[in-house]
Amino acid sequence: MRKILVLMLLGLLATIGFTAPTATAQEKKEKPAVAAKEARWHGLIVRINKDASTLDVKRGNSERRIYFDSSTQWTKGKVVIEMSQLKEGSDVICLGKFDEKGDFRATRIDLRR
Repeated sequence: MRKILVLMLLGLLATIGFTAPTATAQEKKEKPAVAAKEARWHGLIVRINKDASTLDVKRGNSERRIYFDSSTQWTKGKVVIEMSQLKEGSDVICLGKFDEKGDFRATRIDLRR
């Protein structure tokens, strides 16, 4: 009787061991959907390159290149502004998403006071 219980327990543990890697593989497939989540970057503008449609924004010791396009909204609070109101040294909050290359694509850039 004891041998049967031990064999059944070993069989159960083996079954769980083989199904666990499958669950982990499914979780990895779901992560790209999380990558589409909206991202946020808050800092000071270091460089503006209108030709390449980029802003380099520094937060602490980290600097990130923010890409913008014609669909990017430029705001100051709830008021829509022109992109020309942004200067180097301006405090901004950039909202957007990371593309498949890992570049930050801004959908909205908010000028802070």
